[in-house]
Amino acid sequence: MVTKTVTWAVALAAVATFAPHRQWTLARKIERVVVLLLGLKIVRDALALGRRRLWKIVINWLLSSFKSVAPKSLSKSILDKAVDGELKMLEKKLLGEGDADAFVAIPSAGLSREKISTRARALKKLQRAFEEGTKWGGVYHDDRISPTLPQVQQELWCAFNSTNLLYPTIFPGVRKFEAEIVSMVLDMINGLKHGAVGLLSSGGTESILLAVLAYREFSKPAIEEPEIICGITAHPALYKACRYFGVKLVKVPIDPKTMQMSVSAVKQRLNRNTVAIYASAPTFTHGVIDPVEELAAIAKAAGVGLHVDNCLGGFLASYMSKEGLLKKRFDFSVDGVTSMSVDVHKYGFASKGVSVVAFRDPALRRATYMPSTDGCEGLYVTTTLQGSRPGGVVAQAWGTLLHIGDDGYRKSARDMHRVMEGAQAIVRETKTLRVLTKPDLCCVPITSDTIDIYKVASVMEKKGWNMFTGQNPPVMTLCVGEQHLKVLEKWGADLRDAVRQVEKNPNLKVEGNAAVYGAAASAPDDVLDDILRSYCDIRMRVKRRK
Repeated sequence: MVTKTVTWAVALAAVATFAPHRQWTLARKIERVVVLLLGLKIVRDALALGRRRLWKIVINWLLSSFKSVAPKSLSKSILDKAVDGELKMLEKKLLGEGDADAFVAIPSAGLSREKISTRARALKKLQRAFEEGTKWGGVYHDDRISPTLPQVQQELWCAFNSTNLLYPTIFPGVRKFEAEIVSMVLDMINGLKHGAVGLLSSGGTESILLAVLAYREFSKPAIEEPEIICGITAHPALYKACRYFGVKLVKVPIDPKTMQMSVSAVKQRLNRNTVAIYASAPTFTHGVIDPVEELAAIAKAAGVGLHVDNCLGGFLASYMSKEGLLKKRFDFSVDGVTSMSVDVHKYGFASKGVSVVAFRDPALRRATYMPSTDGCEGLYVTTTLQGSRPGGVVAQAWGTLLHIGDDGYRKSARDMHRVMEGAQAIVRETKTLRVLTKPDLCCVPITSDTIDIYKVASVMEKKGWNMFTGQNPPVMTLCVGEQHLKVLEKWGADLRDAVRQVEKNPNLKVEGNAAVYGAAASAPDDVLDDILRSYCDIRMRVKRRK
């Protein structure tokens, strides 16, 4: 109906523009043509946004206008009421009715090892869905696939539990582990042959923080207001890093078919303040690698950096390339790539808390160091954002790389590729669903042209699966891991049944995590901001059962 109305309006405007008017001058006619073209562009852009996004823009504008004229207390009261219902649901999901065994203070007498273990085992049972492989929690390896791996990890973690990387001469073993992990990762991403260096961080977020810090510091004093260009699919850790370090983040659109960062848009946004371009390999939502080679050429010509966020792809991307399963180039083999972030705790299968940030130019790494020389405590410097760091997590990561080895990672790459292909085949078989775009690795983005994909995700959640959902456009994503080697068939059966349920019940209510993303597409930004901040508050609360 909207499209027909717009079409008629455009047609009438055209008639009015080109109808013969004797008294019109040529300039007047040109003016009317320009107005018509501008009108057509506005209509086209509005239709491209979609109903939900267009509605969100309108709501944001109205709310902003209201806040500018209404008393602050009134606007806050209205905002609080808008988010109250969502916050109560969040609290119910995270905290339930409370915890009868909650500790809000240190117990007066220490508990025995047996009592502590009993409590811990009871809590571990709450993650049964994760243990069974139906709930995904950012862990990509399955202990059932390689039962000796957790044994190696536990042994090394225990052996080096009471160590501190801040003191490398006192704990030379963990210093060795750290340096060798970085070297092995650099070799994997074709960095050693190009003289690249790296740092070991606590995770992808810290690696990205260090990369942004490096570009900001390296650009001084020539650039006082640094900017980094990224696609709208960039990981939110980049937004956090830019906010922390006072760097302007410039987001550009993605190609609606490939879901890759728009190269032409990047070219348009380059300016004298640009210090780096940020590409993903792959994006979390869609599993696609941005056009790294094209972006590298642009970056090199402009004299700016190119950071490749390889946190998710990491080991899987490198070993798929070695196995001939991935043709796109994304690492230091591409001239113009100046830094990369690679998580060891994703497809490297180490326990959480290990990532590498790599720099082609050692001067970039040196820019991240913050030596202190004039304090009472004397000389002080660390290699990352942290001071003291636990050696145990580094030791288990070192043991993980040695235990799995090159052949193990090659096998894992073949396994994950097989899961990716199998999942896409299941989606295509449903007829109602389709793969949003051809993914390169890690994630299978699923959408539908006929039913609400958030409703499908909602039904899947009730069946025990926590499907990741995204927006702009609406999508439900399967992020693959070793657990899917055992549960993919069950996932496919449940997906087909979920589609049937939604088709039979078009008015099905969207619930759970899917409902949040469904609402986010049209909810005002202020409301979403408040909900996300409150979520952090709620998850840190201890709620004792009354």
